[in-house]
Amino acid sequence: MGEPAELGTGSDTGLAPPAGAAAGQRPRLRRHVRGWRRAGLRMASAGSGIPLDASGPAQPPGSRAKHVFAVLLLLAITAVAAAAHYSTGKVLIPATWLAVGPLLASLLLSPLATAVLAGWAVLLGLGVIMDQPGHPEGLASRVSVLVLLAAFAVVNAVLRAAAQRRLSQVRAVARVAQSALLRDVPASVAAGRLASRYISAAAEARVGGDLLEVVSDGGAAGGHPRWLIGDTRGKGLPAVRLASIAMTSFRDACAQPGLPLPEIARAVDQSVARAAGDEGFVTALFAEFDPHGWLQLVICGHPPPLRLAADGNLRALTPTAYATPLGLHPDIRPATFSVGAGDRLVFYTDGLLEARDRAGRYFRLEDCLDALRQADLEAAADELLGRLLAHTGRRLEDDVALLLFEATSPPALASAQQDAEPSFVTGVP
Repeated sequence: MGEPAELGTGSDTGLAPPAGAAAGQRPRLRRHVRGWRRAGLRMASAGSGIPLDASGPAQPPGSRAKHVFAVLLLLAITAVAAAAHYSTGKVLIPATWLAVGPLLASLLLSPLATAVLAGWAVLLGLGVIMDQPGHPEGLASRVSVLVLLAAFAVVNAVLRAAAQRRLSQVRAVARVAQSALLRDVPASVAAGRLASRYISAAAEARVGGDLLEVVSDGGAAGGHPRWLIGDTRGKGLPAVRLASIAMTSFRDACAQPGLPLPEIARAVDQSVARAAGDEGFVTALFAEFDPHGWLQLVICGHPPPLRLAADGNLRALTPTAYATPLGLHPDIRPATFSVGAGDRLVFYTDGLLEARDRAGRYFRLEDCLDALRQADLEAAADELLGRLLAHTGRRLEDDVALLLFEATSPPALASAQQDAEPSFVTGVP
């Protein structure tokens, strides 16, 4: 299959595909999924929604391990007391060491388990101190140190459990907020399939400043799916708020009949400018797909998407001119590209490109062609992010939003349609 032609202001800049990838270097999908869970990273996928963990961090999984840990601490406290009882040296250090068990328990176990271990340590400590001969004048001070350390362990466990309960509530609210902001991406749209992933770098927040929104069909678009992917400046709640405003404005603009993609981008820009003030901005990429085989892009300071053609060629869909990010008065100019059946488009935020390994090397999408070529689009998205986590050692410094699109119907080849302009250019539905 030859290279599809571009229309209007768009042009292709080649990305040289790798000479070859060793089959032995391809990580297994299940291992990546387990790695996600071990790293504590939260992922939202197309059609999956945002799961709510009812247990929260106050009651994390692994209760059997905690029971074993409590028993080991109990045995350790008893062993230290026995060693102190039969020793002939000073008893101050052994008796104080009995409080180490409750202190360790306060970091992981419940307040009740910590209190039981603290009481057992104090009881054994009193027996050890009273049983040792000599130095009666230091008895009160030794007992006081042991009791204070044990009491501190119990108080620390209570405060930690209360803080974890509050964090659990905040995280639950954050998950609900993310499910409201990041709506489910449809698995299929007109003449195409979609697969999306969103990973927040802050596991305790579950919500990031990246935005991803797909409006499928939507009668106003004449059967053309549209989507928005972007990244807000900054982090935390201000970034989440700005992302919410941008996505809400995009949905509202797409609902207006006959509004072309550049006008939608201008409407979102006005909303972002009003909310962001002088310093905030949003890098964004707007896309609209014509089922006849045309893709229109409006790029505002965002990385361009990649097109993996059916013949295996990977190229960036680079416009002739870029606009500034939303909120900074961008000069919006659309670019149009042709897309053939079987072509896959990769849309992403800069968290993917800026991810580094321990040696400081950036993650390279060009090295993941075999992952992107997988027949199952969902498996391709999982494999790609699995390699990203393997590259970074399962630690991300920034949020990552990813959208894969595959065209499932060829461009119109009939002579009456072959020379026609895309409908989003001519206005023909």
